[in-house]
Amino acid sequence: MDRLSRQTLATLPSEVKTPGCAKGDVSAGIVHFGVGNFHRAHQAAYFDALLNEGEKAWGIIGVSMRSSGMRDNLEPQDYLYTLAEVGEQTQLRVIGAILKILVAPQTPQDVIDAVANSATELVTTTITEKGYCLGNGKVDGTHPDIIHDLANLEAPKTTYGFLAAALIKRYQSHQQPLTILCCDNLNRGGERLREGVALMLTTHSPDTLNWVNEQIAFSSSMVDRVTPATDDALVRQLSEKLTVHDAAPVSAEPFTQWVIEDHFAGKKPPLEQAGALLVADISAFEKVKLRFLNASHSMLAVMGYLMGDDFIHQAMARPLLARFADEALRLNVLPVTHVPSNMSGDTYIQDVFTRFRNHHLPYRVLQVGSDSSQKIQQRWFPSIDDALSQHADVSYLAFAVAAWACFVDKAVANKALNDPQKARLSACVQQQEVVDVADLLRVAEADKFAFYQHKGFMEQAREYQRSIAASGIEAALKTFFNSLK
Repeated sequence: MDRLSRQTLATLPSEVKTPGCAKGDVSAGIVHFGVGNFHRAHQAAYFDALLNEGEKAWGIIGVSMRSSGMRDNLEPQDYLYTLAEVGEQTQLRVIGAILKILVAPQTPQDVIDAVANSATELVTTTITEKGYCLGNGKVDGTHPDIIHDLANLEAPKTTYGFLAAALIKRYQSHQQPLTILCCDNLNRGGERLREGVALMLTTHSPDTLNWVNEQIAFSSSMVDRVTPATDDALVRQLSEKLTVHDAAPVSAEPFTQWVIEDHFAGKKPPLEQAGALLVADISAFEKVKLRFLNASHSMLAVMGYLMGDDFIHQAMARPLLARFADEALRLNVLPVTHVPSNMSGDTYIQDVFTRFRNHHLPYRVLQVGSDSSQKIQQRWFPSIDDALSQHADVSYLAFAVAAWACFVDKAVANKALNDPQKARLSACVQQQEVVDVADLLRVAEADKFAFYQHKGFMEQAREYQRSIAASGIEAALKTFFNSLK
C-alpha cells in the first residue's frame, strides 16, 4: 500500500478533506514545542484552517522534546497526517500545517535557530504539566533539568532553556518581537513560561531579559478537545478508508475549543477566522475547564480503573460513577467557582458528560490517569481549599482524593502507574501495609495547600480510603451515597 504524502493526496476518496494549498506556498511563522496527538488534533487543525483560507504565513515547525518517533513517522509523509473527527459519523481530514519536525536532543541548535528566526512570529507549547518542571505551582529551581540549563544553554533540556537561548540570539541579531503562547491545561501557563525564561536569562543574559520584558509577550490559552492515544487499530482502520497508509493518524471528538488571551507582540494570526475566541482575560475560562471537565475526567479515570474499566465511556456508563461525577461538580465545585457571565455552569457540566459518553472515541482511563500527581494539583486542590474557606461541602472531593490514593496503590501493584513521581509514590505504597492517603498527597504537593492541614478533611479522606480498601469502590460508593441521606 502506498504511503500518505503530497503525491498520493489526489488518490484519496472524495469525502476526505485535503489541504487547500501547496507546501511550497506556506512559510513557517510558528514553532511548536510538543508535537503529540493533542497538538495535532487541536492547534495544528486551527492553523490548517487558516492556511486553507489563504493565510499562508502560519505554517508550523514542530519540536519533539524527547524521541524522534513522530518525526520518523511523518517525514516520509511530507508531514501530512489524518485527523479523524469521531462522533455518530466520522469526518476525515488531512492536516498540512506542519512543515517540519525537529528532535531537540538530536539537533538542539536547529531548534534554537528556528525560534530565533525573524520569520517566526509565534511559539506555542503543549508539553504537559510535567514539562513545566513545577513545584508548588512555580518553576522548580532544584529540578535536575532546570539545574542543567542554568549551567549551560548549548544543548538545553527544558523548553525554558531553548526559549532563553533563542531569545538571546534573537536579541543579538534582529530584536523582532515574539509571542509565546501556552496551550496546556495549566493555570496561568503564560506566566509560568515567562517565569522559567526569566530564570534562565537572569543567569545567562540579563541584557536579553530587559529586552524580553519590553518586546516579548507571554500569553495563556484554554484548550479543549478529547484526543485519545493512537493505536494500531486506528492506523489499520484509517489506512483502509484512505486506501493509503498513514503511520500517524490522530482521532478526536467533533467538539473543539480554543480561548486565547489577546496579548500578542508583533504579528497576530487571525485565529478567530478558524473559530478561536480571543479574550482579554482567560482566567475564568481556565478555571471552569480545569475544575469541571479536567477534574471530572480525573475522577472518572481513577474510579473507572478501580472498577476495572478500560475506557472513560465505560466508566460513564456506570450509574454510580456518573452520579458521583455529576454531583461532585454540582454540589462541591460549582458553588465555589466563578463562571463567566456568557456561560452556564449547569449546561457546561451537562455538555462535558455528553462528550465523555462518546463510545465512538474510546479514551483509556490510564491515559487520563497518567501524571495524576501533578494533574490533581490543578484540577482538585484549589476547589478543596476554596470550599473549606467558605465552609462549603467537600465530601465528594474528599472521596475523590481517597479514590486517587487507592488508584495509585492498585496501579503500583499492577505496574501500570505512569507518573513523574512514580518512584516516590511506589515507595510510599511499598513501605506500608496500608498506605496513608496523607503520604501520597504529600508527594502530590498537597502540603502546599491549606486543606492538607485541615484535620476534618484529612480524616474524612482517610475514612473513605479505608472504606474503598476494605470493600471495593462500588460498595464504598453505595455507602457514601447512603450517608448523604
